[in-house]
Amino acid sequence: MTRILLVASIAFGALFATACHKRCESGFISQGGVCVSYMGVDAGMTVTPPRDGGVEEPVRDGGFDPTRDAGPPRDAGPRRDAGGGVVDGGPVTFGRILIRAGAVLPMTSDEIIEPGEVLVVDDTIECVGGRGICDATNATIVETSGVLVPGLVDAHNHVAYDWLPEWEPGRLWDDHSQWQANSAYRDFVQAYSMNSGILEHLCAMVQWGELRALVNGVTTIFGTPQPRVCYRWLIRNAELSSGYTGWDADRMRSNTLGIDTVDQGEADALVMDMQMGEVTAYMIHLAEGLSTRARDEYVDLVALGLLRPETVIIHGTALTAADFIDVGNAGAKVVWSPSSNFELYGDTTDISAAVMAGVSVSIAPDWTPSGADDVLHELRYAKTVAETRWPGLFTDADYLAMSTVVPANQMAVDTWVGTIEIGKYADLVVLDVDPTTPYASVLEARPGDIRLVLLNGVPSYGDPAILGAMIETPGDCYDLDACGTAKQACWAQPPDNNAVSPDSIASVIGGFYPPGPQDLFDCR
Repeated sequence: MTRILLVASIAFGALFATACHKRCESGFISQGGVCVSYMGVDAGMTVTPPRDGGVEEPVRDGGFDPTRDAGPPRDAGPRRDAGGGVVDGGPVTFGRILIRAGAVLPMTSDEIIEPGEVLVVDDTIECVGGRGICDATNATIVETSGVLVPGLVDAHNHVAYDWLPEWEPGRLWDDHSQWQANSAYRDFVQAYSMNSGILEHLCAMVQWGELRALVNGVTTIFGTPQPRVCYRWLIRNAELSSGYTGWDADRMRSNTLGIDTVDQGEADALVMDMQMGEVTAYMIHLAEGLSTRARDEYVDLVALGLLRPETVIIHGTALTAADFIDVGNAGAKVVWSPSSNFELYGDTTDISAAVMAGVSVSIAPDWTPSGADDVLHELRYAKTVAETRWPGLFTDADYLAMSTVVPANQMAVDTWVGTIEIGKYADLVVLDVDPTTPYASVLEARPGDIRLVLLNGVPSYGDPAILGAMIETPGDCYDLDACGTAKQACWAQPPDNNAVSPDSIASVIGGFYPPGPQDLFDCR
């Protein structure tokens, strides 16, 4: 099935750029797009003497240990190359990584840095600029000819369900209350319902969903169930301030059950927290469907005094153009999930009306049962919808923004993620796509095109040759087949000390759901 998806409008300017210099520097030859030295230096990596001095990054409260080694630099020792051999390497400073790319898309504007580079120190971006701008002293250098973008930000998902296949009800619905009460749907999610209360099984469900996100370029996701130690380790959970997240506090509230679960007293207390700055984002599933009943949820939200700048409306398919004017005036936001909308209701949110009213719109896939399997597929679905219904509404840069900087801003985590800027967390994705048309090329990227995912400065997924050459790569790496392209996912084990691998996670799910989990990659 072909799905479509749409993004929030922050119309960027011109996207044209000159051709990128794709050849390697003197002393390097190209192998598979990675510059490999024939002068005793490892693939795409330079090894330099330790840096003298420097300022240690301040500690950030986030539920994980951000402290770093303040002592002398560690010796890299022998390092693996693409063929698994050992390449001699001198001492490097652990945590200093310079990534060079044919194009860097910071997502702070329509800027294209071509060619560009980003210097990472520990968990933080320290330098962004054209080639040669950043101090490469002591850094492990990753040389690619592709495109470097911020880690993708998914503002609408249900991670614990992302092991399930597509649900095919064979009909359309008026609103969410219909299909949720349908016996066919209840049968479809029975394996989840019967096993989500068993900790080992819930852990495996969420771990598979997080792994799916990571291998498709997502580094921050919203939609994780109640915090559990077993999945506080792989990617950032936007609504949790503990675990592998890094926010200074928990200032997000979410409501997936609907506005009818909120009474006036609870709404008043929530508004007070918003006014005091204790809540900066209120994520609520609202007006999902096309019926009067669905739109009445929006009427109830307004009556409760919750149409505010902190409010992020997930779906909003029943809202009218007049409603969006009020949403825009209030400063509220919208998350658009068109593939799921069309699958369940045969139509989607009037995003053109939202954009014309000045509403911030992001794009996210919802979940695997009715939405796209990953963010990039959802972006392509959205682009198809928008170009058909509202030609010229968005540029390719807008689409990428709606899965990076826009959702980060909506969820009030843009202090830390969503763009490539000095001082932000080093959540970065390198894609093997054409740097001369970077925005369009990123939207067309397939699973095999993701060469490296850096999360919090840690090499976490990508090509085995690149991961194997970086001393920061965690010790536990697992082979994956991304639609015929060899990849690896690498991680430190969960803090509950129960070691997991893709095979072990799949085995747990297969124990209560014989078909096993949905494949991590959509190869269409």
